[in-house]
Amino acid sequence: MQTENIVIIGAGPAGLAAGLQLKRYGEEFILIERDNIGGLLRNANLVENYPGFPGGISGRELVRRFEKQVSEISVKVTFTEVKSLSYEDGLFQIVTPERVYHSRMVVIASGTKPKKFTEFRISEGIRDKILYEIVPILHVKGKRVVIVGAGDLAFDYALNLSKKNDVMILNRVEQVKCLTLLWERAIASARITVHPMTSISNIETCPENRLLLECKNPEGVLRIQADYVIGAIGREAQLDFVSDQFLHSAQELEKRGVLHFAGDVKNGVFRQAAIAVGEGILTAMKIHLYLREVSA
Repeated sequence: MQTENIVIIGAGPAGLAAGLQLKRYGEEFILIERDNIGGLLRNANLVENYPGFPGGISGRELVRRFEKQVSEISVKVTFTEVKSLSYEDGLFQIVTPERVYHSRMVVIASGTKPKKFTEFRISEGIRDKILYEIVPILHVKGKRVVIVGAGDLAFDYALNLSKKNDVMILNRVEQVKCLTLLWERAIASARITVHPMTSISNIETCPENRLLLECKNPEGVLRIQADYVIGAIGREAQLDFVSDQFLHSAQELEKRGVLHFAGDVKNGVFRQAAIAVGEGILTAMKIHLYLREVSA
């Protein structure tokens, strides 16, 4: 049985940064990613607080630079899904559809997953038009997109999509929760409208393959035709591959230095690329120090 020293789960900013730093140390590791390098960052309209980019940089361009950097130093990413993670007899077992990895140490940098709509029925026929990230439709233009949410993510999505489309933001409460600068940019855009105290109660199909949204607000019922609906109503840690039993033992494994959580998967509302990158590097440094100590 082949045993790895380190397996990193997730190739977002935290996982990539951990891999880059481990590569500098000459440590061998496996980096596993289910979808695409960069994680949620691929949706970002403009990253303005990442040092080194005066005026900001688009999320897609920052991810492109990440990809170039890991390619240049030959950090290999294995694209597959982790089905389960467990710990037994001093080793982690990472199960994927293709094989089972055994590792002495694991970094969980799996990011977050969206909270999904539950207040209205989504039929099979419209499922491909109800989204929780905007990467799949960044290419579309001349469409009407409805975004549900009141936070930074909703307004960032709106600013990104409004470059080519008309966008309506439905805020289920009265107050917005986004940064003031995002709010100011949104209301200054002729292609973005904000509707407070408005929630979707039903969605049906209508002619020309569009959606008919029935919404409730203080004035009554509002009917809106749209091409896509985007949910930006919150996110939670992506830990579908671990059991409750594993999570109960995670704290002890962390204390022993063999398990690490890095980035958005552990940071709640503090989801920032710069924070995730810093944590990824810090995690790699801790791992390198641990391996030096156990081999001394």
